[in-house]
Amino acid sequence: GDLRNTESTFAKWFAKELGWEGVVGRPPTSEEFVYGFEKRNTFIYCGHGRAREYLGSGRVQELNCEATILQMGCSSGKLEVLGNLEPTGMVLNFLLAGCPCLVVNLWDVTDQDIDRFCSTLVSEWLSGPGTTDHYKLLEIVSQARQSCKLKYLVGASPVVYGLPVTR
Repeated sequence: GDLRNTESTFAKWFAKELGWEGVVGRPPTSEEFVYGFEKRNTFIYCGHGRAREYLGSGRVQELNCEATILQMGCSSGKLEVLGNLEPTGMVLNFLLAGCPCLVVNLWDVTDQDIDRFCSTLVSEWLSGPGTTDHYKLLEIVSQARQSCKLKYLVGASPVVYGLPVTR
């Protein structure tokens, strides 16, 4: 699908509110992904799926991931079960790479509703009043679910893997 609404929702906002460095309107390179994971404390991906096509699972495990990752793609946190083997997925690879915490979606979501969720989450967690206040990510994820029109479908899809993180 087309994510022009997502792009228009977040591009100006990130640049203005966060002094955001990132990629808009084109697929990111694998080097841009690596830079974001290793050199930033927060990495936000508002695109399709798990971003697996930009950075394979084997390469992710080799990273030294410093960032808390907000990955709003469809099924970005879904684990695959292959026969009798342990479940596997990109989210586990990020944890193995040292990522402290990820917010991901367990199933497919609508772009407008997950945009509302992400907007609420980011504005509350990263743009809170003052520079010394800490905002608990787990609590804000729970609150951000309420911004979705489909609270029990789209709002229930985002979950947190990893450890509770404060800014």
